[in-house]
Amino acid sequence: MKSNATAPVRALGSTSAARRAVHVCAVSAYLAATWVILVATRRLRIHPIEFARKALRRVLRGLRGGPAPAGTPSTPVPEPAPSASLHAESVRDEKPAGGRDSVPFALSEWIELFRCPRCRDRLARDGEDLACPAGHRFPVIRDIPRFVESDAYVRSFSREWNTHDTTQLDSHHQTSITEDTLRTKTGLTPSDVAGKLVLDAGVGSGRFAEVLARWGARVVGVDLSLAVEAARRNLATESSVCIAQADIGHLPFAPATFDLIVSIGVLHHTPDTRRSFEALVPLLKPGGTIAIWVYPNEASYATRAVWIPYTSRIPEDAFYDWCRWLIHLSHRHAGSRALGFLWDAFPYSRQGLGLEWDVLDTFDGYSPRYHGIHSPDEVMGWFRSAGLAEVREAGPVHTSVRGARSAVSATSHSSRPRAG
Repeated sequence: MKSNATAPVRALGSTSAARRAVHVCAVSAYLAATWVILVATRRLRIHPIEFARKALRRVLRGLRGGPAPAGTPSTPVPEPAPSASLHAESVRDEKPAGGRDSVPFALSEWIELFRCPRCRDRLARDGEDLACPAGHRFPVIRDIPRFVESDAYVRSFSREWNTHDTTQLDSHHQTSITEDTLRTKTGLTPSDVAGKLVLDAGVGSGRFAEVLARWGARVVGVDLSLAVEAARRNLATESSVCIAQADIGHLPFAPATFDLIVSIGVLHHTPDTRRSFEALVPLLKPGGTIAIWVYPNEASYATRAVWIPYTSRIPEDAFYDWCRWLIHLSHRHAGSRALGFLWDAFPYSRQGLGLEWDVLDTFDGYSPRYHGIHSPDEVMGWFRSAGLAEVREAGPVHTSVRGARSAVSATSHSSRPRAG
């Protein structure tokens, strides 16, 4: 099997100021026209009277010198450092796997876990590939086994995570933001994962895998996108982490392999969120736990879902240039009433975690092809239908759900996803 992973992944954004200006103007015009269409067809639910009331409240608040809208940085944000995307056309090469600070990665210590995703037979190293007795071959490129030929429908993630490879990494910024998110959306603690074999389904740049490894787990991180390149670079110092490029719906593992499966903010970006979840359940050992978070069908997530069919069609570089322009503007004019009106119609990231984080999350929120939204009851229903026990919301965040695979369900419940 061939792979498209041999070519470097281009960083997002344009290097030319003139091209960036053209992108900003073109995308702004396109989104304005789309907004008119969405409002006229009532797909974007903005009630004219309520919109006018909100506008009046914003104006009056501004005249009184009232507080900025919730979630907007209350103090001026320093001028950002130039983005890497403005100065590079490909993934940075200064942090390759096996670099100065890395430890030798021994794939041989992980091969026993893998199975051929086509015939389910065992795999063995054969030259530069992994191969099964039936002759199916899968290349190993830069210490990453590749079980797919391309990044398919997730190309935006390939470029996104190789541009913002360290933006959300706790170790890079000396923060605990990702660790806190992991606790909140899974209910897990270090004692829950220490010594466990964990699957990080949708590893991205490796932010959660890094925390899980620090908590004492052995982690296998998989992703359909070329984000695996960023994850491998970021986790080059972690001998307890293995990264593989694979499709969540056809993972290269035997049933009952993992003690714990974690998937945060990933499954809703597949063609069928429920089917992708059901493909993970058979990989749990008896007594194992699975914890996921998917987008809830509420607030800004529901608004974004209306925009996705249109924003996902915008060329990636053009949309990224526009996102960077918008977020830069929003940080320079925090509390602007005009930007408050824009956020009502087109919710962009304003979390107060810095400009790069907001650029990343705005691009991430509108560029994927798939953007599923679900209710907590719906997601818990998937867990119960899959035969899982102890099903509950993992924390205060909606649609963060966890459950356990009992010994009974492991033997009696079908290991295949639902049909139809």
